[in-house]
Amino acid sequence: MKTEVVIWQGKAKIVLHAENEFEKELIEKVKDSRLGYKTETQVLTDYSYHSHTKHRVEIDLIENVK
Repeated sequence: MKTEVVIWQGKAKIVLHAENEFEKELIEKVKDSRLGYKTETQVLTDYSYHSHTKHRVEIDLIENVK
């Protein structure tokens, strides 16, 4: 996915744009799901010896169950 970061007046937004059929189908599946999905987002780094590495944002898509 192509990533866009928008920072405006103290707010930041991360937008992921689908670039291939797999990514488009994943977004459509989540969007059209009758059961729905919940999301869990984490902002993470690995911290060791007073230094941060591997900066990342992880988004879990979790399908709701009946």
